[in-house]
Amino acid sequence: MAWGILESNRLEHVPGTSLLEDDAVGGSVVSSTLKRATGKQQHIVLVPQPSNDLNDPLRWPLWQRDLMLLMYLYVTLLSVGGIGPLLSASALILVEDFNITFTEVSLLTGYQLCAVGGIGIFISALCHKYGKRPGFLFSITVAFVGTVWGGAAQSYGSLLGARVVQGLGTAMWESVMYSIIGDLYHVHERGIRVAALTIAISGLANLPALLSGVITERLGWRWMFWMLAIFLGIGVFLLVIFGWETAYNRAPIYNIDTSSNNNIDLLSAMKENHSYVENVEPSVDTVEKAQVGEDAPKPRNPFAKRLLPFSGVYSPDSILLMLLRPFTILANPAVIWSTLFLSITTAWFVVISFIIAQIFSAPPYLLDSAHIGYMSAGPCIGGILGSVVSGLMSDPLVIGLAKRNRGVYEPEFRLILLLPFLVTASIGFFCFGNFVERGYSPVVMTVIWGIALASQQFMSVAVGTYIIDAYRDISVEVFIIGMVVKNFLFFGLSFGVNDWVTRWGSARVFDTIGGIEVALFFLSIPIWVWGKQWRAYFHFKHIS
Repeated sequence: MAWGILESNRLEHVPGTSLLEDDAVGGSVVSSTLKRATGKQQHIVLVPQPSNDLNDPLRWPLWQRDLMLLMYLYVTLLSVGGIGPLLSASALILVEDFNITFTEVSLLTGYQLCAVGGIGIFISALCHKYGKRPGFLFSITVAFVGTVWGGAAQSYGSLLGARVVQGLGTAMWESVMYSIIGDLYHVHERGIRVAALTIAISGLANLPALLSGVITERLGWRWMFWMLAIFLGIGVFLLVIFGWETAYNRAPIYNIDTSSNNNIDLLSAMKENHSYVENVEPSVDTVEKAQVGEDAPKPRNPFAKRLLPFSGVYSPDSILLMLLRPFTILANPAVIWSTLFLSITTAWFVVISFIIAQIFSAPPYLLDSAHIGYMSAGPCIGGILGSVVSGLMSDPLVIGLAKRNRGVYEPEFRLILLLPFLVTASIGFFCFGNFVERGYSPVVMTVIWGIALASQQFMSVAVGTYIIDAYRDISVEVFIIGMVVKNFLFFGLSFGVNDWVTRWGSARVFDTIGGIEVALFFLSIPIWVWGKQWRAYFHFKHIS
């Protein structure tokens, strides 16, 4: 038992738990049987183990994987950070242009988020069946079309339709992107990459709002759509050329993190006996009986083949079963916890984007669209700093804890980052509403907003890396169901959040939000204590 994490005797090896340091079972033995990192990290075991196929994304050069991730982050920033809060600083002008209410402006974002949630389950099924590249190509194309339509819209109804189409193109980037990191990187490499993803999804999400206020004042609100469409068009080109398939069905023996067998011993036997077992859940017996040597490295697919939109079928399961799977996994308490944490915490920042114009265009602030947009500088900086700090802390922290735990890594180690989340969330939310009612300056308010957003980055990195490491085989479904719940929650809030703030006042609303955040933190304690036992139980139920 490591620092209160309860052990499980249900399985030989609990999925998610993995050997990360040589100290666990005798350094010299592990060094000779398992592939490790290089350079200063040569003492770290690669989890999962890369296969002998050069089409395995874990065999691609690191610089190539990082450039691919950077491309995906660029499109994620545009599709999530650009499309979602695009209209937050322009609410007052849209009210005047279309003769509508603030609630109707909020619904422009609300229905867009509803579309994101509605298509999420289908995206999950298609990604498992046919890989991720088809979904990404569809999503970026639809997002581009919806953005062009939004710039050309001549009525409120037309603009609403454009926002719905934009939402259909956003779902992939809010959810499946997390599993891309699981496809491309080993356990010890994921923390800083998840932090980079949180920058794209939420850390820089307020940058478009910062720019949109100025664009609206000087060029008109339509130019927000035109400029976004230009950058999305670049994204379409990049994805067609460089957005290769990252889904890969690795032989189970290499998945020393998700298997219920002790594959370390099996890999050792394979190496000593020159035996190789493909596409089966291996046992010592099957390894010993294998007669053929490990194949020579399979060549990588030529560039032209990587450009194809489809690369094959990745699961024998039916589409209907895959559509139901995101709901069946809700029997797992860890999945319920992550869904609540990711959806509810993120919801509060959408609440702020809904009400920011309502609060700061009224007395005592009386800010115009440009100055309301400038206020997004605080959360933009806070989001970046929170992501950078959490990213720099995440991997070294868990590597250090694994070393103290005789080299054995537990995914629950990632949850340590929820401690700075608790501090920054308490400061950010409890202060925001009370400071608004006391009339603190916009500069102070944007700083508090930034601290609140930094808390989301600590939460996203902690929960995101935990799910990828503990439940990599169902991570797509976990993030999809979280996204669905989150976006329908956003949709519900868009109907009444402006009236909620009017009736309750800012102080009471944000005190309530702060209290909910503290409660979510304490819900994480059972995950730390019983998380390993739940991993064993639900994997056992799956294979039995």
